Amino acid sequence: MRVHVIANPTAGRGRTPRLVAALVDALRAQGATATSYATTGPGDAAAHVAGLPDDAADRLVVVGGDGTLHEAVNGRAGPLPWPVAIVPVGTANLVARDAGTPLGGDAASHADLVLRGEPWTVDLLATDRGRTLAVAGAGLDAEVVAAVARVRRGGLGGYARWLAPIARTFSDYRPPRLVAVVDGRAVEGGAVIVQNTRCYGGLFTLSPTARMDDGRLDVVVLREARRRDCFRMLLSAYAGRLAGDRGVSLLVGTSVEVRAPRPAAVQMDGDPAGTTDFSARLLPRALTLLRPRRGG
Repeated sequence: MRVHVIANPTAGRGRTPRLVAALVDALRAQGATATSYATTGPGDAAAHVAGLPDDAADRLVVVGGDGTLHEAVNGRAGPLPWPVAIVPVGTANLVARDAGTPLGGDAASHADLVLRGEPWTVDLLATDRGRTLAVAGAGLDAEVVAAVARVRRGGLGGYARWLAPIARTFSDYRPPRLVAVVDGRAVEGGAVIVQNTRCYGGLFTLSPTARMDDGRLDVVVLREARRRDCFRMLLSAYAGRLAGDRGVSLLVGTSVEVRAPRPAAVQMDGDPAGTTDFSARLLPRALTLLRPRRGG
């Protein structure tokens, strides 16, 4: 079996290059032909995938976070021709969590997943600015993502890197007025989150019905998005009880359009993605992931 590994060397707080080397060795020890590529900056994973011949591999492995996986999926205009295994070394790892991929583990366990994982066909979100795997948002979460992106690389990693940008954003934030139109139904609010994964931010559950393989998208609208409303929403989401919050609308459908009279920040899979307006529609069964075999 031929395996090609794409890795973001800046993820994982410095341990990714060693992990990739060990993974390649573990794959070769099990009889696979393994090659690897280290990305050099934003956009490079997409460019590399775009240049890979269809017959270059039988399995594609992404070592990184949701952003690196997002780039890889957007490297082709159509579906990727290879099943994709994730070695999660990012911060939130939303897709890996939904797939049940262990966030730790050694190179041997990752190699076993690559070679013997269960194929899992999932939906994507086709947006007006690329395909999205996990989540798209407009409002506060997008402002936080933009603030984190402005933080100079280096220093603290993981969730610690988010603390100061979150504090500054909450301090200065003025919620926009947004309208989310889901399959023709319009709902107004101050923040909109479109979900494909059940997990949000690595710590929260916003829409308990969201699944990557259910043939629909879930839309969370926070009708009021003042600071106290956002704090309340996060506490409810952390406890898994957001569905009972009267200030939140949960909608499901196959398409959504988010409009605003003034441009509001947008994020997709944890990276800045411009400003409103934006639209998304479900792209069913558009990607095959490899996940741990159940009961194995």
